[in-house]
Amino acid sequence: MTAPQRRRNEASPPAPRMTKAERKRQLLGHAKNLFVHLGYRDTTTEKIAAAAGVTEPVLYRHFDSKKTLFLEVLQEIREATLGRWNAETAGPGDPLAKLHAVADLYLGATRERALEFRVMHRTLVESDDEEIVALLRSFYLDSESLLAKLILEGQQTGVFRRSLDPRVGAWELIRTALGYTLTLPLGVPLYTEPDYLPRAIECLLHCLLKTDV
Repeated sequence: MTAPQRRRNEASPPAPRMTKAERKRQLLGHAKNLFVHLGYRDTTTEKIAAAAGVTEPVLYRHFDSKKTLFLEVLQEIREATLGRWNAETAGPGDPLAKLHAVADLYLGATRERALEFRVMHRTLVESDDEEIVALLRSFYLDSESLLAKLILEGQQTGVFRRSLDPRVGAWELIRTALGYTLTLPLGVPLYTEPDYLPRAIECLLHCLLKTDV
């Protein structure tokens, strides 16, 4: 046996083929990365396939269009985000503490899950596709419901001002968090201070309080 033959025989066996679920997960991961860095319009199925090391026909076995893939990316982010918030606020407890926890998750997540939030926020100003807009709207309306429910609980327990419309309070929280996440890439010096997030959350929630608590 020649040396080249021995090397071929001793070589590691080829990696097993991905399952359908594994391949779909891989494509979603590469697509999410491209959507973040290139945006929805400049990301193509050709680029997604190339990043995943497959051909476009392989991609189309899992997703029938770029939009279908993008909607799945957004839906995955939506479900994971709301799942974390619901888990943090489930069961009895102080409404103010729960609201504080959600705010901390939202603002803190912009660093830990910057990739996901950048996809959503960039899409808000980049796409006018009805299906994409509808999915984003559903995420923010679900966010409104969760936050308004916490504010209402706080009003019922005497912590938050009863004159406040819980829906208005919810949207002020959402808009403030959006402003933070959209300006985070600017490298604002204040944002780098170690106690900035706790101070920002305290300021954010102060307008809801009935008294200084």
